[in-house]
Amino acid sequence: MIKPAKAIRTTLYIAAFAILFLPYKFIQAIAISIILIFAVSFIWAKQLDKYLSVDRNVREIKTVSFEKLTISFTIKNKSRFPALLCYVLDNVPYLHVFDKGNEKLFRLRGFEQKSFFYEVNALNRGLYTAGPILIKTTDPLGLFQIVKEIECTQKILVRPARIQLKTIPLPGLPQGSIKINNPIYEDITMRRAIREYKDGDELKRINWRASAKFGALFTNEYENTFDAPFFVFLNLAKEDYSLNMRHEKGEKAIEIAASIINIAARLKQRCGFAAYGSGFPFIKPAQNQADCILDILSLIQMEDGKLEYDPEQKLKQELSSGTLLFIIGPEQVDLYNDKIAARQYGITTKTLGIMKEVHK
Repeated sequence: MIKPAKAIRTTLYIAAFAILFLPYKFIQAIAISIILIFAVSFIWAKQLDKYLSVDRNVREIKTVSFEKLTISFTIKNKSRFPALLCYVLDNVPYLHVFDKGNEKLFRLRGFEQKSFFYEVNALNRGLYTAGPILIKTTDPLGLFQIVKEIECTQKILVRPARIQLKTIPLPGLPQGSIKINNPIYEDITMRRAIREYKDGDELKRINWRASAKFGALFTNEYENTFDAPFFVFLNLAKEDYSLNMRHEKGEKAIEIAASIINIAARLKQRCGFAAYGSGFPFIKPAQNQADCILDILSLIQMEDGKLEYDPEQKLKQELSSGTLLFIIGPEQVDLYNDKIAARQYGITTKTLGIMKEVHK
């Protein structure tokens, strides 16, 4: 949108009157020059209004509460006319912006583009947006102001904050992807080395091909690996939480659940999720779905009502034997908060009574 200066219309009327009714050529020449200057300025402003554009390299970003995030965008001038003074503002409501980095003042030559970067963070999980982007500039004489609001929005998904919580995925199922120094989880499909035979070695371990080749007995050694499927149940029933600090305790329960899912992702384990919460999600354990569960935890909310069933007994019917079941509710949150208040470190899901193994 182009906004002309207030005095332009009056000046044009005076110039037109001078050209049409005053007999003085000198005054008429000045009036014509003024009109030409206005015309060139208007064309200049029209070109900038048409050809100034904004682009974002990424349309969706994922981050974690309280952690800094860098947002970027690029301003492009596709016209031959320069923007001698250009102001840009990227609207990022509900996010904290460091050093007012979302506001910029700069010069943009013809056919030039500039990229800008600034840092933000979010105090709460959820879905936020960056944009629209506001651009203000003028022609060189400041006669016409160009104001453009370009949508160019960017989604920012903020995941639950990271907390101090460890999960030791034991016991587990042999022949998996987690390495461990325990022969009980020996994986005979993954041979690690061959060594000389020692008294007491089982015959099934002997590598008969190598023994025949070198004329002495050799024994196979295998990798010790195991799998530990994760399943997290999150209780966000409002009536199970006391009115005092209900929201804060619900958020802490979500952070505990996210911590466990993050560990499952780091260990490359199958993971599943269910919750008494908004949408009542249920996802069976499978590979490569930790990201999906973390996205759900970014948006899930507490639900009216009270948990009327025992989740452990109910989920045993759905989960395979050996699955590590994590149940998180108000009791576990209170215990976690008490341990943090007492400055106890090295808190684990086992010490909180969260982790259970499914047996059938």
